[in-house]
Amino acid sequence: MRKKLLSLAFLTALAAPILCSAAIRFVSPNPGSAPYTTITAAFNASSTGDTIVVGPGNYNEALGNTSKRIHLIGAGWDVCTWAGYVQLGSTAPSKSVIEGFKFLSGGSYSLYTYSNVDSVTLRRCHVTPANGVLAVYHAAGKLFVTDCVLNAQGNHAWYDQSDANGNAIIRNTVFNALAPWVGHNAITGPNGGTIEIYNCIFTNWVQPFAITGVPQVIGLNNIFWDWNPTAAYGQLPVGSVFEYTAAGGGAPSFPASFSNNISLGSNNPFVSYNDASYYEYGVSNLHLNTNTGGNLCRNAGYPSILDLDSTASDLGIYGGPKPFVDHGVPAYPFALTLTIDNLVEVGDSVNVVSSGRIGPRY
Repeated sequence: MRKKLLSLAFLTALAAPILCSAAIRFVSPNPGSAPYTTITAAFNASSTGDTIVVGPGNYNEALGNTSKRIHLIGAGWDVCTWAGYVQLGSTAPSKSVIEGFKFLSGGSYSLYTYSNVDSVTLRRCHVTPANGVLAVYHAAGKLFVTDCVLNAQGNHAWYDQSDANGNAIIRNTVFNALAPWVGHNAITGPNGGTIEIYNCIFTNWVQPFAITGVPQVIGLNNIFWDWNPTAAYGQLPVGSVFEYTAAGGGAPSFPASFSNNISLGSNNPFVSYNDASYYEYGVSNLHLNTNTGGNLCRNAGYPSILDLDSTASDLGIYGGPKPFVDHGVPAYPFALTLTIDNLVEVGDSVNVVSSGRIGPRY
């Protein structure tokens, strides 16, 4: 038998600890590699509290009107793509978590929270919707988004129409405009709850905000870069405050509610970023560089938010208490390859070499 390489969806020997009453359900598009070949089939078989582990592959499906609290874990956005959407409504899917996917399109959105849903988390996901599709539609409940890339083309990245309990906390996330236009915003809508934005980066926007609700928007340690001509920050509710904010590359004047700001001028703060091409996945490197722009963002953040070296937080996606997770690698062990490295016949022992990944835990 010749040596061969097999692609596996998961590593069954290293399962993340869960409650004994819950189950882990494995998904792989390769028949025979897992009990389920689609996310939908695993979801239909699951009960509230189950974890669905989704192996590398391409999935073209949608989860609409979900009725269970589920933890969906993809293998990382570089190897696990989802051409569909997730719709969470009613109280049943409250506390659901979705992580480790690259969403490529959707119906009208990639993630939709509505009705009485509460405490939904989207993390370690890369969202590039089809033209005219929203990345996130937040219509109800608390929504936590962290370590994500939210692209926008032909629409807003985030529409916020939440109720009074619909607070949003957004951390270590890139908001990028693929097709910038003044009428398409990073975050827009009549928010009903407070929106908090920490250590995020906004690139290639004409107008990032058009938020018209009463509750305030709070921003700390954010970077705005690569402004389009005639740029403006847009509309924010009265009482909104942004502190320790850096901007440059043709940035408009800071609004009155912005304070403790760091102006970068023309000094690109990132290791690798081409203003002519905007944020490019796999090409751009949003770590802070060593020139004047990057240095201005180091140890310059909100004093009470400490970064990994126990100093004042750096600005941007790598500057918070937990760094931006490249490729959306989840805190779950995945075997990506399995190699049989010896010639075998029936009855022989098999030498197996595997390679895998596991991301940092929260």
